[in-house]
Amino acid sequence: MAHKIQVLLADDDPVLRKLLPYQLTPFGLSLQTVGNGQELFTALGETDYDVVLLDVNMPDVSGIDALKQIKKLEDAPEVIMLTSDTTLTTGLEAIKNGAYDYITKPAEPEHLQAVIYRAEEKRRIVRQNARLRAVVKKQSDDNLPEIIYRSAAMKNLLAQAERAAKMDTTILITGESGTGKDVLTRFIHAQSGRRESPLISVNCGALPESLFESEFFGHERGAFTGAATQRIGLIEAADGSTLFLDEIGDMPQPAQVKLLHFLENGRFRRMGSTREKSVDARIVAATNRDLEKDIEDGRFRADLFYRINVIALHVAPLRERREDIPALLDYFLSRYRVRFNRPSLMFSHDVRQQLYQHDWHGNIRELRNVVERAVVLAADDVIDSVQLSTKSQPQKISSENSVSNTPLLSLDEIERQHIMRVLAEAGGNREKAATILGITTRTLYRKLQEYGAKE
Repeated sequence: MAHKIQVLLADDDPVLRKLLPYQLTPFGLSLQTVGNGQELFTALGETDYDVVLLDVNMPDVSGIDALKQIKKLEDAPEVIMLTSDTTLTTGLEAIKNGAYDYITKPAEPEHLQAVIYRAEEKRRIVRQNARLRAVVKKQSDDNLPEIIYRSAAMKNLLAQAERAAKMDTTILITGESGTGKDVLTRFIHAQSGRRESPLISVNCGALPESLFESEFFGHERGAFTGAATQRIGLIEAADGSTLFLDEIGDMPQPAQVKLLHFLENGRFRRMGSTREKSVDARIVAATNRDLEKDIEDGRFRADLFYRINVIALHVAPLRERREDIPALLDYFLSRYRVRFNRPSLMFSHDVRQQLYQHDWHGNIRELRNVVERAVVLAADDVIDSVQLSTKSQPQKISSENSVSNTPLLSLDEIERQHIMRVLAEAGGNREKAATILGITTRTLYRKLQEYGAKE
């Protein structure tokens, strides 16, 4: 059924109050009438009117004063002023205070009907836009990453991140592996003016040096052997959005030079092109490395560090904000209860205490994995032991000194042991080991250097 436009006439002239309904009803308008200001606001409180026809002169309130009050109402109707004054003064004052239009009495029914229709259309569009904005805001709020915390340290960090998000400048996030630097980046992006565009992410350590320029800046067709089509790079894809450079400390030095050049002027060329392009991409970088030490060791460029370290945010390790551990345990337990259909599962008090006291060198990632494993392996509805697999033998968290007899290993240590085992199984063949591990030979070489492994 078509919407019938609801019109309210406020005029102290009884003849007009009888005449206008008779004239306007054939145009499909529903018109009610009142004779003074008190009746006007009573009617507005009872019915959602689309348009108000408001007389400039009423016995208990001036039309302009009534107009000002109407415009303060939530979801206010459009107002058309009716006046016997043929000068422009009253009409201009009415428009200035928010009236849609003003009409000199007596008005032709066809003209009045046309103005009412246009006023109602404007109100309908305004309401639709408001609903759309509400939907967009809700979607934006729904897309906010869930950050679970109770500690004052995380509360302060999120407050800093929210302020930084509005500033639209480069941010460097530091912290150990598994602390949630990527989650904090998504939070910053969702709070920024760029949130309607997708966040673009790249792990700098996983990107081979030979492919860096093509991946970051793109290339033209025929730029090199195998470049059969044009390719848009990550920088260009992040135009108007946020580019997240994860593990920037692992970026090779030649790539650091090229990135610095872009950060300095916001311009770049695709490989094989002579045309410079300009891109508005906000950079958020993250690392678990001590970049200042890497600068001293010659691993990282000082000028790039100063360029990305405009706003510095540090995510503290979980052992320094133990207040967050119970909340994270409950969150992951709830999540895995649903995934593995274990609705009644819970931690025993002793296990909760043990998990609270554990140092979690792998931070939230390690805690999440421990909870997932516990949910999968739990024999009944109470988890009274927690296991974490290292190599082929499970280890338990013991109640003695609130840590295990054989301590839980961090993910970094588990990774080291696994890499060394695969390398041994491959007879020391690094290319074969890298293929088994699903990483590049260069990445394997770098990790072996970190472990201090000898030939």
